[in-house]
Amino acid sequence: MDLQLNPALDLNYIEQVYGDDPVILHMIFDAFLSDSVPRWQSLHNALHTEDMKESASIVHGLKPSFTMAGLTWIRPKVEVLEKAIKENETPESLMDMYQKISAELNELLPIIEHESERLKLIQVE
Repeated sequence: MDLQLNPALDLNYIEQVYGDDPVILHMIFDAFLSDSVPRWQSLHNALHTEDMKESASIVHGLKPSFTMAGLTWIRPKVEVLEKAIKENETPESLMDMYQKISAELNELLPIIEHESERLKLIQVE
């Protein structure tokens, strides 16, 4: 079965790792939306309050989730942010990096939401 996912996602990665399994892919997208996105949003507050220990912890824990959700090109940007946090770059610089990644992520979230819902319906058929 060809799932015909949105080409905005890394289809090569998704195909290689998950194949055409709508159940597992729905679970991955759903977990990303329900767990990773709120944690990413909590990073804003940690950066804003300059809690670098918490910021580093959040970023480190989130790195794999971008790859798993088929957003493979975002992970290197998150790794750069993590390195910048550990190297104590200025709060302004860190927030700027966060906001650039967030802007890109916010454009992709409706796609992941749509695909998650669509895959859920495929399972019911």
